[in-house]
Amino acid sequence: MKRFSFYFTAISIFTSLMLMSCGGAQSGSTNSSSDSFGDDNSPPPAAMEEYNYFMEQAGLALAEQRLEDALDYYLSAAETLEATGKPSIKEADAHYEAAQIAYQKYQKELAVQEYEKAAAIYLRFSGNAQNKAAVVYTNLGVVWKELHEKSKARTCWQQALEIYTNLGANDQNKVHIEKIQQNIRDLDEGY
Repeated sequence: MKRFSFYFTAISIFTSLMLMSCGGAQSGSTNSSSDSFGDDNSPPPAAMEEYNYFMEQAGLALAEQRLEDALDYYLSAAETLEATGKPSIKEADAHYEAAQIAYQKYQKELAVQEYEKAAAIYLRFSGNAQNKAAVVYTNLGVVWKELHEKSKARTCWQQALEIYTNLGANDQNKVHIEKIQQNIRDLDEGY
């Protein structure tokens, strides 16, 4: 039986990027101009401080294989920035990480909710946020497929394909496009 590819390469790259913001090998905030809608819409410093604390604790919990604690910290980080009413890539990153942990814990409904929140925010931004949105839609398609929601899986994979196509045909995007197209073919064949 064929297995759906779950974008281990993309996830590994994305997780490496996440480790930088959650107390991994390189710590510190990576504040870029694309992290918010502009300086006047940046989350307040107190919220960012709380967010950074939760992300660091999540990273530590993850390193110690305490998945439930990591999930709680990622959810808290996302809620902290969500409460400011100023969507940012950092908020989307926390939702994404919460979805990843929820998926690992077989909490697929929670994974769907968190992936959807992450995608909605990433799509508001350009640049690397678009790559992240494509990864989210790819992973979300896998979860929907596992939940036997084939039409939702197909829709997510089509959204990922559209994003990768719009980003341009570099070598890495071509690989992602091929894997997603294979997922769709497998879905059509009943796997």
